[in-house]
Amino acid sequence: MTGGFIVNYENQENKGFQINIMAFLRLAMKKIWIILVLAVVLAVAGFGMSTVAIEHTYTSKISFVVNTIGDSTFAENSDVSASINIASTYKYILESRSVIESVVENSVIPVTYTEVDEAMTVQAITASSVIEMTITTNDPQKSYSIAKAVVENYNDIVSEIYSNADLKVCDYPVQAQMPDSNAARTLITLIAFVLGAVLGLTIIFILYIINDTIRDVDEIANKVGLNILGTISKIEKKSSKGLLVTDKKVGFAFTETFKAIRTKVESNAIKEGNNVYMVTSACENEGKTTISSNLAITLAQNGKTVLLIDADLRKPAVANILELEKNQTKGLAGVITGKDSLESTIKYIEKYNIFVIAGTHASDNPSELLSTQKMADIIKAVRNEFDFVIIDTAPASVVTDASVISSLSDAAILVICENRAPVSRIRMSIDDINNSGAEVIGCVYNNTVTGAVKKYGKKYGKYGYGKYGYGSYGYGSYGYGYGYGYGYGQNKNSK
Repeated sequence: MTGGFIVNYENQENKGFQINIMAFLRLAMKKIWIILVLAVVLAVAGFGMSTVAIEHTYTSKISFVVNTIGDSTFAENSDVSASINIASTYKYILESRSVIESVVENSVIPVTYTEVDEAMTVQAITASSVIEMTITTNDPQKSYSIAKAVVENYNDIVSEIYSNADLKVCDYPVQAQMPDSNAARTLITLIAFVLGAVLGLTIIFILYIINDTIRDVDEIANKVGLNILGTISKIEKKSSKGLLVTDKKVGFAFTETFKAIRTKVESNAIKEGNNVYMVTSACENEGKTTISSNLAITLAQNGKTVLLIDADLRKPAVANILELEKNQTKGLAGVITGKDSLESTIKYIEKYNIFVIAGTHASDNPSELLSTQKMADIIKAVRNEFDFVIIDTAPASVVTDASVISSLSDAAILVICENRAPVSRIRMSIDDINNSGAEVIGCVYNNTVTGAVKKYGKKYGKYGYGKYGYGSYGYGSYGYGYGYGYGYGQNKNSK
């Protein structure tokens, strides 16, 4: 057995805070309902508040144009300049007391001087001879009445001032049909919608920061410092059967990935003299049983004699994935307790060309059974009989079983499922395995959306789940509930 492989996290920690943009965008798309809900809620609230708070106003508008009076039939440049200058003067005349008093006297709807003064706004359009007047009140008929009174009476007042200029109405007023506040209400609603979307995106960003998982293949080296043996992409799993390389439906890429993993494992075996490999993960439902089963099958396809051991005595799943018959499922616990012999327990599965030790029932005291000398004797015996021994274990950061198995193994393979186990739990698992003496030769990055895969680990979660099943995980707060089932409340430091 080679010495432990020590992972140095110092470089990763010194890189400081980093954001994986693509991983964040994938999370945002997955949680886009948060953005939409908050955006709609704030938009509705903004619309309602603006409806209550904004006073409805109605505007009637008049446009005037100033022309100079000359002998020629066309306007000279000097005439145009004069019109522009006169327009500025007319602006003040239209706002004068004389005009306002005339409007008060002639308005169809009674109005006061103050009302007209406050309602009237006159503006000379820059670099033109156009003047615009707007009349804004809280009554559309009143606004129109004032504007109409201006049109009917302005000329008598302003014509006396400039006899060589002519002020004409080019755009007559009309009665407003919709309140001016509609535009303001629409703007407020739109702003509220955008703020809601930003708030939703902020919440998703906070979730991204809190949930510090492996979300991209590049983060494996940056955060946990492991070599990647292979990357398993997402594929659609349409049945309860296991995903195995012998099934043509899994696709070419799936099969070739495991052949690549096999090549790296065989290279390690030749270089280091290893032949007992444990396969584990930091947390439950990351696909470790599928990985260990397919690794065993592909090694056998390359002419190697392979024994696959299901050492997850709390929640055995190998028999289910391989769809073994009842007469092929004697468990490891029976051999350890002396109930069954090792020879009768090891079964050859012709369909896959591998040997297996795979039970279907959970054990009452798995940690104690795996820690016995009998278990060490079993591994010693099978080590000399097979080219490769692949051991599927319980999750490393959940219970101490994996630490016990790692002390009997030559090397370990860690399965990391995308966006599942927190980095702290992965690091804890690596440290536990290293401290137990096995060499972590690398990881299999499972269920990645960047490489092409629907989660299939959850499909196996129901199998064997019960009294001795794993605890549930609360990733949002890292509130792991390890107290469900025998042995899960143990302190990891007490192993």
